[in-house]
Amino acid sequence: MRRRVFTFLATTALSGGLLATGEVFANPAKDLGVSFTTNVSGKELPAIYLSPTRDVRSVAIALSRDDGKKLTLSARNVTSGSKETLTVRQETGSFAYEAKFDVVWSDGEETSFTMKFSLNRSAKLELTLKKEDVDLDGRKLTFSINNPIKLAELIIVGKSGKTLKHVKQTYRTTKKNQRLELSWPDPGGDVKYMDLKVHDATGFWKGIRLTPISIAIPHDDVEFASGKWTIRDSEEPKLEATMKQIRAELAEHGTLLSLKLYIAGFTDTVGSPASNMTLSRNRARAIANWFRKEGLKVPIFYQGFGESALAVQTPDETDEPRNRRALYILASQVPSKSRTLPKQNWAKL
Repeated sequence: MRRRVFTFLATTALSGGLLATGEVFANPAKDLGVSFTTNVSGKELPAIYLSPTRDVRSVAIALSRDDGKKLTLSARNVTSGSKETLTVRQETGSFAYEAKFDVVWSDGEETSFTMKFSLNRSAKLELTLKKEDVDLDGRKLTFSINNPIKLAELIIVGKSGKTLKHVKQTYRTTKKNQRLELSWPDPGGDVKYMDLKVHDATGFWKGIRLTPISIAIPHDDVEFASGKWTIRDSEEPKLEATMKQIRAELAEHGTLLSLKLYIAGFTDTVGSPASNMTLSRNRARAIANWFRKEGLKVPIFYQGFGESALAVQTPDETDEPRNRRALYILASQVPSKSRTLPKQNWAKL
């Protein structure tokens, strides 16, 4: 009976391929078709694969782990061209192994060789991102993952469908569940959505899509007495109906991103521009106070625009009901400047 003994080292590439060094006249690891799954997560186990170039009667693998643990794997009657999977029952973590292979080929020849490699098993990757962790106005977010992190990416896509920014942030931390911050520059355009992709140290990644929201709430405008901002009892049913609409939108959209209510007040051109600015601001604040008093918990901002953004262009001192109005906007970030909202001087209630 012929017996050959080989001692050489081998390392595995991340893809599971094999790099080996040894005696140039023979490569028993190649004859046995040894390959690996070196990185796994969740319930999956790392594995050693055998795809021999000739029939194998038996193979025994004695594994010695760097923490002192011993494991034994075996297979019998592996035919040429087939693939045998030998799972390594390893807990989560990264371990270095030295493996001794004892092979008996179908013709009775015996071969022994050793290899060294590392196997990694990580917990199933989980990304934690709460709505209060996302600050679209401040252009930053905070997140954590349950495995050591390597890289976070934020891909910001504009309304046109083109990428506005692609931010990459590498991390040196090796701690699990550590809260980490990612910030981004002004994207330079209106955002359609943002894709967050977080990669752990072993190459697995988890992603989530963030879609900025801006919803104009349909409503009947509250009518105020001339020059006043007190909400009359007869007008409260209008606000009650609006409250129902706001709550319905919050129930549908307010789960991932924190939403805020923006109330904008406008007047017609009767009176001076300065007095109208003050009047519209006071009316917007009165409506904001009503919503808060009735139990609306989201952050509320208000601003008066006076006669600076007329819905209907009129001469000065024109009594135009369509210009005496308010806008209610439920949004994940400050509304962009526009003809309707020419300023961003929002006050928080």
